[in-house]
Amino acid sequence: YISPTLIEQAPANASIMSEEIFGPVLPVITYRDIGEVVRQINAAPKPLALYIFSKNKARMRQILAQTSSGGVAINHVVLHYAHGNLPFGGVNNSGIGSAHGEFGFKAFSHERAVLKSGPVLMAKMFFPPYTGLKQKMIRWTVDSLRLPSLF
Repeated sequence: YISPTLIEQAPANASIMSEEIFGPVLPVITYRDIGEVVRQINAAPKPLALYIFSKNKARMRQILAQTSSGGVAINHVVLHYAHGNLPFGGVNNSGIGSAHGEFGFKAFSHERAVLKSGPVLMAKMFFPPYTGLKQKMIRWTVDSLRLPSLF
């Protein structure tokens, strides 16, 4: 057992401020201006997780709007990682993509498209010469597929 540890006023260049922490250790940074917090977060590589402890909704919104991170937990730690319905992953150096639940399944899966053509006679419809009947059949086929327009 390692008891939870708070580190008050760790220097910005301390390794605890730039390395991933795998333990019950929480560096606590105090500030006078919320802009200072945003600048400090944005000056470093994007974090895997961003933890905000505040009761001030305007400050929470400002931090969320002006920073980027893999995930965010407000007034809690770790819960966003353990929640099966939330994606967990990083941005840039902290990782690409998401894991956990449906998000992880999609990230680590490959959807393979398979198209099997019908009878050979049907395939001939798509090659010249394009008679009036062929043009009508092609138009009907394309329209019935409801494909998104490219234009």
